[in-house]
Amino acid sequence: MRSAPLPPLLLPLLLALCGCAQWERPGATPQLRDATLARCEAAAYNRARPENIRVMTDRGGWVPGSRECRGEGERRRCTETQGYRRSPSYSTRDANEPVREAMVSDCMRRDGWVLR
Repeated sequence: MRSAPLPPLLLPLLLALCGCAQWERPGATPQLRDATLARCEAAAYNRARPENIRVMTDRGGWVPGSRECRGEGERRRCTETQGYRRSPSYSTRDANEPVREAMVSDCMRRDGWVLR
């Protein structure tokens, strides 16, 4: 079975996530790359400001109690713990981060850079 090709913007994002890719352009210096990237990132930030949203990272729930016994015969001792309800956990994430990443990628590509 053949798998479907990746959408054009997904591959650069996956490569960037693994930390093994960087922007390249024939004849360009690292300083030029850094300056272009900074310009693209600033433009993307101005067009898609951070939008922090609260997300549930762990829904919580019931944690059962336990019983642990050690020793044999008359030396056998058991310890019991009560079960308890664990509250949900929440975190904050930026809903616009994927939008900014796509804008930066588009900006760099328009300037002739390739992510490798």
